[in-house]
Amino acid sequence: MLLGRYHIHTSLAPPPPGGYPANFAIEDGDAYIKYGHQVFDGRAKRGDDYWTAEIVTQTWYQAETGRIPISGAGYGGRFAGDGFDGMWLDMSEIVRPTRDGIHGREYISTQVDLGGGLERLHFDGAGNLTSQLPRTLSLRVPIILGPVPSALPGKGARQATASAAEALGTLALVRLDEQDAASGTGDLGLILSVDEIDVAAGLAPAYVELEGATADGAAELLKRVELRFPEALPGFRLPLNASAASIAVAWAASGVRVIHLGSDEFGRDASDRPLSIAIRDVHAALVSASRRDQVSLIVSGGIAAAEHVVKAIACGADAVAIDYAMQIAWGCSLWADKRKCHVETTEVDPEWGAQRIVNLVGAWHDQIIEALGAMGMREVRRLRGEIGRTIWNETEQAALIGYVGGTKPGSALRTLKIDLGNQGDFRWPQSLLIASQEQARSGMRPMGSEWEYRYGASEGGFDRLAFRFEFEMDPANPPTADPRGSDLSISLNRRKDGRPQQTLPAPFYGAGMSFGSISLEVMTARAKAAQRMSSFMSTGEGGYPEELLPYADHIITQVATGLFGVSERTMQRAPILEIKYAQGAKPGLGGHLLGNKNTASVAQLREAVQGTSLFSPFPFHSVYSVEDHRKHVDWLKQVNEKALISVKVSTPTDVDMVAVGAYYAGAHILHLDGAYGGTGAAPEIAKKNIAMPIEYAIPKVHRFLVEEGVRDDITLMVSGGLRSAWDVAKAIALGADGAVLGTAELVAIGCTRIASCEKGLGCPFGITTTDPALARLVNPDEAAARIVNLYTAWLWQLGGILRTIGLSSIRELRGRSDLLAYLE
Repeated sequence: MLLGRYHIHTSLAPPPPGGYPANFAIEDGDAYIKYGHQVFDGRAKRGDDYWTAEIVTQTWYQAETGRIPISGAGYGGRFAGDGFDGMWLDMSEIVRPTRDGIHGREYISTQVDLGGGLERLHFDGAGNLTSQLPRTLSLRVPIILGPVPSALPGKGARQATASAAEALGTLALVRLDEQDAASGTGDLGLILSVDEIDVAAGLAPAYVELEGATADGAAELLKRVELRFPEALPGFRLPLNASAASIAVAWAASGVRVIHLGSDEFGRDASDRPLSIAIRDVHAALVSASRRDQVSLIVSGGIAAAEHVVKAIACGADAVAIDYAMQIAWGCSLWADKRKCHVETTEVDPEWGAQRIVNLVGAWHDQIIEALGAMGMREVRRLRGEIGRTIWNETEQAALIGYVGGTKPGSALRTLKIDLGNQGDFRWPQSLLIASQEQARSGMRPMGSEWEYRYGASEGGFDRLAFRFEFEMDPANPPTADPRGSDLSISLNRRKDGRPQQTLPAPFYGAGMSFGSISLEVMTARAKAAQRMSSFMSTGEGGYPEELLPYADHIITQVATGLFGVSERTMQRAPILEIKYAQGAKPGLGGHLLGNKNTASVAQLREAVQGTSLFSPFPFHSVYSVEDHRKHVDWLKQVNEKALISVKVSTPTDVDMVAVGAYYAGAHILHLDGAYGGTGAAPEIAKKNIAMPIEYAIPKVHRFLVEEGVRDDITLMVSGGLRSAWDVAKAIALGADGAVLGTAELVAIGCTRIASCEKGLGCPFGITTTDPALARLVNPDEAAARIVNLYTAWLWQLGGILRTIGLSSIRELRGRSDLLAYLE
């Protein structure tokens, strides 16, 4: 099993009592997991399939610091997976309540009430209410601390859990033989077997959970528990299996008000279904029986990250219970040090152990708020069972397969080497990095190369789409052709409103990257490349450095929610003004620049205080409706009477409605930014869990605009994970007009995807940095030449694709999904 070396935040002091376990080591800021005499490289296989190395190291970080894991470079994992990895949360865009995530001005409640509500009210003959209110428990967070499954020495772990529960305002679940170690600290939940009900008499827990109950006799057992523990909220524990839904309905009808659904440590039920599906089934059965509001569902087993909490609730849970996550918080890595972790050999210090759990749940709490804010929700209770606010890979994949006309075997296309190696990730494997950088050096596609440069290793999206002609060609020699033999141009203004046409000679331009996120040298290089290509690049939301003025005809000024560095003077010099409502890498959240990158020059341009972290709000606090959006577009048009207006949005489920709203508001360009795009810094929960990938959004928007009869009146540009000329061509075949590219330009310059954009003063290669010494590592002229070379190689490949298909113009490729196939 491969585990890995991962660069993590190593303020890992103080260590646990007795020091870190022998299998944990730190060297030069890197954390190692060692097993036996080997140090494993985990880029190919990251731990086991569920408790991955990312989850383990991020749990350590959160337990140590109490902070949200943040990293740059966008999401680098697989496209999708099973269970929770196969779903995304929806987000609200433009039309939504006021909310700024955890940095906002409004309160978002994470309180949940266990116990269910009244079925109906009862009154006596005099009209007096005679209904007895059911016993309920209010928890400040929807996270209960379950017993750790491993047998740990001493009482320290149980005392730590109970103390943490008291500090967090939640429950700590303990078994009867463990309650003495945790007595007197906080609200305890006592787990009892049927035979232990009478034995436990005299105890006063806040919650009693009965395990071992059958489908029959629930009412009798409930009366016994209520008799023995009149002040406690009773609940029943139910293993998730094929019969769980029907049993839950029967128990609810018998008066059971709390049901704890349990799966295994990998989030699978007894029928090997993922937890996300099993929860939905129980929730739906209770809804169908009109019993859902009478019962609360707790879910446990495989809850490994903050995203699992939010997704479990969206699937139908009221709260979750965690177990192995606490053991990891204390320093274990489960699969790497099983039966060797210090927690399994040495008693946990209660104070230290409690603080680690409080830190972890605190970090999860902030991420839950981030997700709720992105979804436009102010109470976690409102998220329960909101399946309509979730996006499922299985559903969207089936729609994409139908859109492209079916599947074809993909093995014939996998003859070139796709290598994760020591650089890169699943979306940008080492092979694609090397091939892209070779194109940036030579201006030609890799001739006869062993490296695959058309596909990544994400196992979804563009990596599962192929042109049908690829099955008939030599995989080692994809077609190229002189781009002058094809028309690769696209128009950015189709409204015929008297504003400039702005025709692009190639179907792509540079994405927004702000000063502070990247260096001035990189911004200058991108501007020089845009000028040489007769194209554009966007400033991002960090302002418009005066050093870019010589390239003003090729600079898009971005107007983002924070309005950092935005002025009418810079807006008036721009050929295109870009309104950024949302960003694919952190949809539903505003921009984020950490304080250590906010240097004096960055602060001056952004009109901010040096050294402070800068957070853009979400959304614009002047735009809460389509009508407000129209006024916003009109404002920009008044400021600059010649500029085209681009509207950048993310990809919620109603992205088609957002798109048509942007058209009727007067936008010239609709810029869709998918969920897997790059970023200088973003919370991990946002980078892979909110909004849909661009591959699913493109056909949805294209078809809706066609049906509305306005498709030819607006230009659709897309971004969020396009890495090659082949991705660009596939995006256009799905329905886009062109692409907006960011990470590919940085790879051309020398980015190797180490994802340290936000750490310290930025990456060691001088690309995403504000350190003057590091920034000088990038020569703007050389970097510009590399970007131009990469794009030149892409133009030859686009020319080859068009020639092979028999099209003379890239515009003829738009919406030709019949030319694509989905790889099995």
